[in-house]
Amino acid sequence: MILPSHETQAERDASAARFGAELARLAAAAGLPLPPARKLAWCTAEFEGPPLPPAPHHGGGPGPSAPDGARLRGENDRRPPHLTLRRGRLPLAEGRPPDLLSALRAVSAWLAGADLAAIRRTAPFLHVQEWAFAHERAPLDRIELNWRVRMQDFEHGPYPLAREEVKALWEAAFAQPRLRRLRPVTSHHTLWFSSTPDHPFERVGASVEPLYRGGYLVRAGGGEPTTVATAAEAVALAVAALPPEPA
Repeated sequence: MILPSHETQAERDASAARFGAELARLAAAAGLPLPPARKLAWCTAEFEGPPLPPAPHHGGGPGPSAPDGARLRGENDRRPPHLTLRRGRLPLAEGRPPDLLSALRAVSAWLAGADLAAIRRTAPFLHVQEWAFAHERAPLDRIELNWRVRMQDFEHGPYPLAREEVKALWEAAFAQPRLRRLRPVTSHHTLWFSSTPDHPFERVGASVEPLYRGGYLVRAGGGEPTTVATAAEAVALAVAALPPEPA
């Protein structure tokens, strides 16, 4: 189902309604149990399952229930379909289905309680990384999840990142244990680090900007910016700019 670009909100609303009706028709014809879309927009449908019981989370104590959900972007005149399966706000599986019915089979199974192993069998077009299986077994630390989700999105999100120098920077930074313990924060591909996992962020060390002409610009403290050729060099400077570790 290829949806044309529309200029008015009324046309977009009508397109969203048609998209929702098409999904409902496909699910009914295939006998798939599927709740009504929680949200419909132009060529996007969001589904949500029932709330889950409270589960332990990093830091102790039960966390709030995090319902399983799915976000399906239909094909339009610029991009093929894309499906994300999430737990709460966390995307655990992403990929491009060959057609809408294949996507709906995955959504139906996920909302019915299928685990990631079953989803991988049902929907081999979805990418499920090892960290997602680990998180399913025992919730991972919020900071590590932030790293993992951002790097997953570069490859398998709805808008894959084409700039290899950005991917290389994140991979090199994640490989450094001291940086990996910090919350990554990014704006316009410039990467910096916070000692706090949530807002308000507490900036620490250097920022690294991937340059379009190649190389990386590293800013640390009040000194002059330094340009280096590789992600490894940039990350080494970022590590050197961190405060000394406690003895």
